[in-house]
Order: sequence, then structure tokens, then C-alpha cells
Amino acid sequence: MEKQAYKVNNYRQIKVKYIGATNYKGSKVKIYEPKRYNNDKTESKSFSYCSRTGDIMEQAYKILTDNGFNVVARASENENYIFLCDNWSEDFKKVSELINN
Repeated sequence: MEKQAYKVNNYRQIKVKYIGATNYKGSKVKIYEPKRYNNDKTESKSFSYCSRTGDIMEQAYKILTDNGFNVVARASENENYIFLCDNWSEDFKKVSELINN
């Protein structure tokens, strides 16, 4: 019997979370990719919240696409926004290497 689930495209899950301000640091937008395999670690990078943008999902989308991530879908859960990205093989980008232009 042919396996149908393997016909569905496999994308990378990139999560976005708001980190509130503290007494010492301002609000942040955390972009992270949960570990894919047991020996991997979660990769993350945090950026200062942009009050001009006023939307963490929009801010994270711009950071990802400006860094060459191919965002193909989005989703959300309780405390996160999720982007599904199609960057594998020679197009593989690391979340820990993101920069904010």
C-alpha cells in the first residue's frame, strides 16, 4: 500500500513569540526553530520589538523574508505564531544567523 502522508510537502516550522519587557530590558520578538531531532538544539534569535510595526507576526515575517526564508504558510497556537518555510539543502538558512535590516 502506498503511503499517502509522504506525498505531503515537508516544511520547516519557525515559531514567533512575544517576550514582554522587564525592569532592565525592553520587549522582544523571539524567532525560533524547535529541535528537529533528538540531538539537535532549539535555535533562536531575539530582536527588539518594533512599536512602529506594532505587530510581532509582521515584524518576524519581514525579518525572515529579508534573510531569504521562503515562507509558504502560517499558523498559530496559544502563545506562538508559526511560519512554515521551504528552505532545505543548499537554501538552508539558520535561525541563529538572522539579522534585522
